[in-house]
Amino acid sequence: MFKLDIKVKNFIKSTFYVCIVSLFAGMGGYLLGYNFLAFFLLFAAIQYILFSAISSLMISFFVEKTKQKELDKLESLSTILNCAYCNQPNLMTFLPENTSRLELECDSCKKKNVVTIGFTVARITEMVNVPSVTGIPLEKI
Repeated sequence: MFKLDIKVKNFIKSTFYVCIVSLFAGMGGYLLGYNFLAFFLLFAAIQYILFSAISSLMISFFVEKTKQKELDKLESLSTILNCAYCNQPNLMTFLPENTSRLELECDSCKKKNVVTIGFTVARITEMVNVPSVTGIPLEKI
């Protein structure tokens, strides 16, 4: 027995549901005295157009949502830096995986500045309860 891809399974399932709804619509049209095939094809086309429109709206909604999340993530990596030449503030956005040389072009004087980023890591220290030289124990503040 072969394994079906999830997209193929979803396609078969959705096509089955469209056919069932169109079948009932065609039977309803036939019972009202209309052509079965015409009603079947009409409802299949309506469902295709309706689901296509809903799908494109959902995709555009999620694309916008994803873009907004990316912008929010980039916003936290933005900072205001002063130009080394004219000392005017400039907004700079950078990506953490960018390991190459970072340059900032000033908005006012249009000269290029080199930006260096430095991170310092320090250990968290905890107070040790050691008696003082006078014999009086130290207290935590």
